[in-house]
Amino acid sequence: MISLTPIVPRHFKARYLAQEERLLAETRGTALFYLPKPIALTVIFGILTYAAAAVRPGWPALPYLTPLFARGPVLFGVGPGTYLLIPFLLLLLGSLLWLLYRYLRWISTVYAVTTTRVVIQHGIFSRNFEEMPILQLRGVDVHQSIGQRILRYGTMRVSSESGASLGNQDWQGIPHPFRFQKVIEDSRARLLAGTPAASPMGPSTVPTAADPAATGRPELPPAKKV
Repeated sequence: MISLTPIVPRHFKARYLAQEERLLAETRGTALFYLPKPIALTVIFGILTYAAAAVRPGWPALPYLTPLFARGPVLFGVGPGTYLLIPFLLLLLGSLLWLLYRYLRWISTVYAVTTTRVVIQHGIFSRNFEEMPILQLRGVDVHQSIGQRILRYGTMRVSSESGASLGNQDWQGIPHPFRFQKVIEDSRARLLAGTPAASPMGPSTVPTAADPAATGRPELPPAKKV
């Protein structure tokens, strides 16, 4: 088993933990899952938009693309610098909105494992939670493509034995998914065995009954033999 020492919450809000509950692991999806596609489309449509705008006089031409667009026909008195620019602008705006949506979803979704449950926390200003007791967990499967293995992230499917809202969902873009899977499985094994996770405070310092300090009375000398 890996160490199940509780950690200090960074993304997951500590005030949502129960009194005796401890956080064992938390993560956000990796930016490599959420952002590359909208960033790539934004760059592509940005280049096409500029190339179409550069057909008009006074704009520095973009090699190859601007001359190509400039050879377009005039339609109903409208040149290619206008009728190409408008759809490219709309596509650029759409890609920017998609990028914003993916960014907000990335920073607002936190996956967490505590000593008693697994939780997904959603939201930036408000908070929505989906949770499942670890003892209701049926299995945690990890799926990775070749590219995801290289970039060290993957998809986790958490399935439950009951109708929990969190059951049978895909957690996408989880960094180091096998490590996260191991925390969930070891936490479940400890609960089934009745063994609590290690305390972040270290070994207990509560005195035992054999300790003279436990009673608050000084230790008596041994009785003299008669």
